[in-house]
Formats: sequence, structure tokens, C-alpha cells
Amino acid sequence: MSTIRDVAKHAGVSIATVSRILNNDEYFGVTRETKQKVLEAVKKLNYKKKNTKRKNAQSNVSIIKSFDEKIESEDPYFVSLRLDLEYALKKKGIKSKVFELQMFEKDEEILMNFIVCNAIIVIGETKRSQLDFLKSLNDNIICVDAYNFDNSIDYIKFDMKHSVKIVIDYLLKLGHKKIGLLVGRNQIVRNLVDFREKYFIEIMKELELYDERFVKVDEFSPESGYEMMKEILKLEDRPTAIFCANDSIAMGAYKAIREHNLKIFDDISIIGFNDLKISQYMIPPLTTLRIDTKIIAQETINVLMELLEHNRSYRKKVYLPVELIERESCGSI
Repeated sequence: MSTIRDVAKHAGVSIATVSRILNNDEYFGVTRETKQKVLEAVKKLNYKKKNTKRKNAQSNVSIIKSFDEKIESEDPYFVSLRLDLEYALKKKGIKSKVFELQMFEKDEEILMNFIVCNAIIVIGETKRSQLDFLKSLNDNIICVDAYNFDNSIDYIKFDMKHSVKIVIDYLLKLGHKKIGLLVGRNQIVRNLVDFREKYFIEIMKELELYDERFVKVDEFSPESGYEMMKEILKLEDRPTAIFCANDSIAMGAYKAIREHNLKIFDDISIIGFNDLKISQYMIPPLTTLRIDTKIIAQETINVLMELLEHNRSYRKKVYLPVELIERESCGSI
């Protein structure tokens, strides 16, 4: 059975173009020649259009998460973000469906869902090709907690450089100069350097305090935090403070430090990022940067409603604040 992708390929147009022609979109400007090519492809391939009708305005949103269940289990931040976003949409009376990024390129029904929904919300980083493909399906796309830039898309994000500077300034005030970093890499875009890593290196070099031996890169999981911290502890001249790029990494780092009979706060300082609920119950309680997922969700809804209710033509980048939560894992030297 032919799919809308087959029709688009045969006619030499995008999937979105095929959909809008077949749905007789009166606002879609297309040449008679292009329309004819699409209709001929439909006839030749015997394509049968599914019965998909656009819901009333602001009633149907697709959420695409760029991470799978494994990553969600390792980093509760993403679970919290997704659930808060779903809840905020529900409070507004907006229906939502959640899809994994890997699913949409293979499933015809999912593709049609993206075309007929009112907007697509993407959580996390994506490949440029994937983002371009989504743009061909729907004009209203909002990227949440993503740091790849596209001027034709709305973004809800944090000022990562400012966030990293807060961490470094805090540790410097405590007297630390030998500061390390434990960080992960994006599982979808493996060659994408995390912005915490990028700005940490940049700022530390400006301060003439950067030591590449103190930076370890693996994944955003407790297991990786444990292994990376063990590598740090092998150094004779090791850092006195460690910035963990998320609280899950910090959990693993805690375990490695305890196994080396060292004390967090007294022997080595640890600061995290995200402020997971469990962070306040770690021993000692973890100093970290709070990323409030409820604020992210609410700002996403605000941007979404501007698109749907007011038909905003320009794109926005919303930078959200972070908050340093000082507990008991960072000591002065």
C-alpha cells in the first residue's frame, strides 16, 4: 500500500505539500503544475488518503521526546519535564500525544498526526535533518530544552553560559581553583558537545584554570558518573571540586568518592545540575542548580497560545532563570 511519503517522493515535493493539497488548504499557495504532479502521483500510486481532519484550534498537540525510556529511567529530569508539560496542556484543555523521535520517520499514521495537529513540541536535542523534516510537516514547532538554533522555530531554554558561570563563580568564592567536570553526550546527536561542557571549558580557559585532565565525558547516568569519578580519583593532583552536569551523574560520583574513603565537603566538593527531588536526601544533601520543570511547562504553554490564538508570525527564544540551591556538598578551602 502506498504512503504519503511515496507520493511526496514521486511528485518531488514535501509530505506537508502533499497533505495540504489533498486537504484543499485554501491558505496554501501552490502552483497549478505542482498540484497536478501531486494528483498524478496519487492516481499512479493508488494512494488512499486516511480520514484525518484537523481539530478545532488549540486542541491537539504532538509532543516528541528525543530520548527513550532508558534515558528517562537514568535521568528523572526528563520524566518530570514531560509530565509537567502534559499536565499543563491538559489544564488548558489541549489534547496531546507523546512520541519518541525514532518513531516518526517510519510510521505513516504518526506522520499524518504531525501534519494535522495544531503544533509540535520537541523536548531535547534533535539532528538538523530531523528538525527540517518536522518543519516540512507543520509550521508551529516549539523546541524545549534544546540548544541547536533555527530562527524559524520557537525555543524555551536556559541561559546555559550564565548557569555554568554561576557554578564556577560559586566554587571560586569557596577558594577552589582546581575544578573538574563530569558530563554526558546527547544520545541522539552523539557529536554534539553539551553546552555545559562548552562553556565550562571556555570560562575556565579565560580564567587560566582549565585542565583537560579534569574533564570526563560519558553519559548522563549514575553509572557513568561513578566511572568518570573513579578516573578523576586516580589522579595524584586531582581537582578539589567537581561540577556534575546533572544530579544523576552526581549520584554515581558520590558512590565512587565513598569507596575511596573520602568525604564529600571535607575532601572534595560536588555540585550538581537540575535539583532532582532526591538531591536533598543524598548524604550529604547535594548543592545544585535548580531547573524548574513546571516553569518550563508554563512558558511553553504561553508561547504555544501566542502561536495558536494570535497567529504570531515571528519566532521567540525564551531564556528561563536558574537558581543555586546551596546545601552541604561544597566546602571551602
